[in-house]
Amino acid sequence: MAELKSNIIVRRPTEADFEEMKRFIAETCEHTRNFYGVHDWDELFPVGETYGEIMERIEKGNILLGTVEGVLSGIVVLTQRKSEKFRHVGNLTVSLRSDDLMATLGKELIGRMILACKSKGVIRKINLRVREDLEVTKEVYKFLGFYEEGVLARDICLNGMFYSTILYGRSID
Repeated sequence: MAELKSNIIVRRPTEADFEEMKRFIAETCEHTRNFYGVHDWDELFPVGETYGEIMERIEKGNILLGTVEGVLSGIVVLTQRKSEKFRHVGNLTVSLRSDDLMATLGKELIGRMILACKSKGVIRKINLRVREDLEVTKEVYKFLGFYEEGVLARDICLNGMFYSTILYGRSID
């Protein structure tokens, strides 16, 4: 699944990537919490959980890694509930080494996850959340076919400032 687009490679993780993924998430965790909404990477990758346990829970095809010039610079994860009535809905979480990568690597990672969903045919709708003031991020989501579904007012408080979270969705059919 690896493909070169400029200096970006997007691929599925292997067990050999596990330690690097954990380091990346630890390094970017505060950044992710601050800029990409309420998703808590600690819940997606709990301390002490093995690669096999994470892959079984999330499913291997629902995690993509993005490298820029050989350096891990982004991860996108699509989670879904096991309940039959919600199984068709995926929740997208993105972590990037820097905000500047959203228009390039972020777009590529999310686009690839959309294609993976289309090919598998299980996920029929993707949901995500974004902080209201992240204009580039919102534009990327709109470019990729996401539409605004609602707003959670004063959902995030950072350094005493309140921000709303915008809920986005995208149908896969």
